[in-house]
Amino acid sequence: MGSHKPSARSRGAVAPLSLIALAGTAGPAMASGFSLNLQSAEALGAATAGAQATPATPANAYFNPASIVGIDGAESSLSFIGVLNDTSYENANAALFGVVPVAGETEGEGVIGDAIIPTGAAAVKLSDHLFAGVALYAPFGFNTEYDDASVLRYHGTYSKVLSGVIQPMVGVSFGHWSIAAGPKFQYVDIDLEGAIDAAGIESALLMTMAVPGTDDAFVDASANDWGTGFVVGVQGAIGERLTVGASFSSKVEHNLDGTATFDVSTSTSGQTLAGLAGLFQDTGITSEFTTPANLQFGLRFEANDKTRVLASATQTRWKSFDELVLNFENPAQPAEVTTQNWQNAWAGAVGVERDFGPAQTVRFGVMYEEDPANPAFSSPRVPGASRVWFAAGYSRDLSDRAELHLAASYTFTDTTPLNESAAYPENLFRGSVTGDTNIAGFVAGVGIDWRF
Repeated sequence: MGSHKPSARSRGAVAPLSLIALAGTAGPAMASGFSLNLQSAEALGAATAGAQATPATPANAYFNPASIVGIDGAESSLSFIGVLNDTSYENANAALFGVVPVAGETEGEGVIGDAIIPTGAAAVKLSDHLFAGVALYAPFGFNTEYDDASVLRYHGTYSKVLSGVIQPMVGVSFGHWSIAAGPKFQYVDIDLEGAIDAAGIESALLMTMAVPGTDDAFVDASANDWGTGFVVGVQGAIGERLTVGASFSSKVEHNLDGTATFDVSTSTSGQTLAGLAGLFQDTGITSEFTTPANLQFGLRFEANDKTRVLASATQTRWKSFDELVLNFENPAQPAEVTTQNWQNAWAGAVGVERDFGPAQTVRFGVMYEEDPANPAFSSPRVPGASRVWFAAGYSRDLSDRAELHLAASYTFTDTTPLNESAAYPENLFRGSVTGDTNIAGFVAGVGIDWRF
């Protein structure tokens, strides 16, 4: 799917600004599937290891809402995470109806876009045992782009998912243990574009001599919705040196509503099908879209008065991401189906942090994330891969009230194949695709905590 849109150069120029404009806006996928764990500059410095077991740290409310418990007075946190991706595809091949090669570009760069992602939280102590807070973050997001001349164009030229969450929370302390919970209100916006083999459809439906792959129409489908879910978390001390934490964030079901705009201005076959079959008319669309639940665990062990060992594990329940179906209000336009059939995926991280004097802390971490994508449905829209992260961070007290956090991380993957078979009915007019993707990225974060 897709349509003629601004060039890659012009779209890239405005995308980061639009991302910053919406608090909690999502950026490119830099975690399992298209989930984002870039929610705190402090946590990024240890590759998120131990972030689920950090009392009195509102910045980590995404990882565990119980992190708001234990503060004195009121505290706020704001982070900006910058993502620079180094992505490409190569060795791409595509064929229509199993025999007609798709002409076009077989390699390209800049597949996944860059972004700046803001995230923040605030909390207040209401009594000795009662705390309240709110977090703003982007749990999911990605954008991928291919040229209109790419051989991959029938499987997508541009794909974008943006998300933002508002998460109010209430926490209660019980001695050395605490629990917190609250609703989450999630906004999701999607934009899917791609080419349509209008000549192939004309040949099949109208029995003409049109040659598949020689005459393309384009479509741009966009939709959005608000959905609701909940979060709950617990933290506690076991003995004098060990702190543990666990949290659960529910899935959110969305009923997306939007529009599809078709471009047949340069397609003779598209104009013929629009006139004779009623296809390719601008129309409304609906779709059901579910973002997955996740379960997180973490621990912090005080090795001595200056050094802490960190660890965490996260399961993202991607099995709920089975397929994406776009239903068109135009009765002549058949539904657009994209099978995903993803599986639940785990991520694990270990790290260490050490204090240097009363005002400075250095931390390091490494994380491994499983790829949830089904290799039988490895789509160019969301190129998946298992990932390894290496991260380092630095924190410094600026005053009695303010603390600065800096972090950097590098993530890389093995070369990952693309694989879409023309044997699947949904790919009848998209054709088959094979190829390889290469994904690596540099992430830098800056954050500040302010105590009132």
